[in-house]
Amino acid sequence: MKSAFRCKSEVFIDNLALRQLQDDEIRLKVDACGICGTDIFANESQKAEQFGHEIAGTIMELNTSDPRLQVGQQVVLDSATPCGRCNSCRNAKQELCSDLQSIWCIPSFGFSEEMLAPAISAIPYHDLSPEVATLQEPLGVAIDLVRLAEITPDSNVLIMGAGPIGLMALALAKHHGVKNVFVSDFKNKTGRMQVAQQFGAAAFIDPNETLLNDYDFKCDIDRVLVTSPPPTLNSAFKVATKGAIISFIGIGHGDAAFCKFDVNDFHFKKLQLRASFASPALFGAQALQYLNQGIVDGEALISHRFPLENIAKALETAKNDPTAVKVVIIP
Repeated sequence: MKSAFRCKSEVFIDNLALRQLQDDEIRLKVDACGICGTDIFANESQKAEQFGHEIAGTIMELNTSDPRLQVGQQVVLDSATPCGRCNSCRNAKQELCSDLQSIWCIPSFGFSEEMLAPAISAIPYHDLSPEVATLQEPLGVAIDLVRLAEITPDSNVLIMGAGPIGLMALALAKHHGVKNVFVSDFKNKTGRMQVAQQFGAAAFIDPNETLLNDYDFKCDIDRVLVTSPPPTLNSAFKVATKGAIISFIGIGHGDAAFCKFDVNDFHFKKLQLRASFASPALFGAQALQYLNQGIVDGEALISHRFPLENIAKALETAKNDPTAVKVVIIP
């Protein structure tokens, strides 16, 4: 079976033999796997690793008594699923599960022809193409980001970072009936800007042209959704009105993992910063429902499709092509 690996800046395809199924596992034919921003940058260690976690596939074999699943069924995978048995799960705190059931624990990933997965992570889907179905995983992340911000119809929202998660958060904010949604990103990312306009952004603000601190929103920004790196939180704090909620999912490495800000100003403005980390995934079924109902237009988000053999070009496209929004591998 062919599978893609990465090691530093190298991406290569090798043959891999899958082990036998263990209890409560399934074997999938991978139908499609989306490229996440975290897939673009390889681990700097020497160890080669498989990758790809936005997965839609067809069940080829199963070793589970789960009555939802059967051979030949199309499913998507949660990248991590609460166990339902630990104390946190039993106390209605599944997001704090201490025994995550995950593809990372096997490990077996989606940039491959076949893979193994925990049966509990599989969610059957219908009436979607596999490419659109892969959006279930990042859409669940966007749902959590929006949930934590407690958006209301009276909200004026700023979304910082117009990658797929930011754009899906834009669609969800519009679905909540907010007053205004502004999006901040670079206009040379033409694919992102086009989708933001299609999804109803009130304005697309390029911080290279106008600093967010200087932009005249003509309203008080009481909700900020940050998918850009941690240092950009400074701009979020300055733009946010008194009592605003900032939800955050951006990731940085090295110096970009840190943010220095005036805590006194943060305090006096009564701001709230809420970290979104959608692991375990809790909104997979809802994400599929939103895609089926067209609340989030999945087809509009998918800009490129590549076969597995061209994964190096696909990663380069996702990283550098200005027209790229969501790039999907179809093995």
